Amino acid sequence: MRRAQGFTLIELLIVVAIIVILSAISGLAINQAFSRRYSAEADKLLIWLQQLSERSSLESAAYGIVTNTNTDNESREATELVAVVYFKNRWIAVTSPQPFVLGTESIIGWDMEVLEEELLPQSRPQTLGVIDRDEVKTTEKEFLLPEMAFLPDGYVEPQGAIQLSFDSSTLIYSFVWDDETSRMILEANAL
Repeated sequence: MRRAQGFTLIELLIVVAIIVILSAISGLAINQAFSRRYSAEADKLLIWLQQLSERSSLESAAYGIVTNTNTDNESREATELVAVVYFKNRWIAVTSPQPFVLGTESIIGWDMEVLEEELLPQSRPQTLGVIDRDEVKTTEKEFLLPEMAFLPDGYVEPQGAIQLSFDSSTLIYSFVWDDETSRMILEANAL
């Protein structure tokens, strides 16, 4: 007897079922990889914030955080958090610790209390102005004003939370200051 060449319906169904199972497993693995990436970025930001807090206590100086948005060569905006220190009645950008560069999908939000007065008063510009990252700023409205500041006595002003979210995720990571332990606490919440 001559046997017909080709695949039977059962053989084709088994191959399709195997392909569907492998696709589902790889899809789950990719989603978990993205979740781990977002969690890792939140952990790195927590470490950076703790470093600022510890520097403030060790150096007995107020350290603040300024949001800086740059447009690079590829026409995309890169957001970075820059550390500033309060020195001689001015907020001055510092090079250490290095600015924290957020990922392209990252969105930073500041849920802070509104201060009735300026955080720490800045002196009026002099003839040379304020030197900030290789630029001379001569008008008061161009002074650096931090979103929040770590004070040397273990407090944060203004009180509130920093929120980190991502375009393709429903998780929101909140960074909240705990006065009892003088540390930032990371909380993850779903939308």
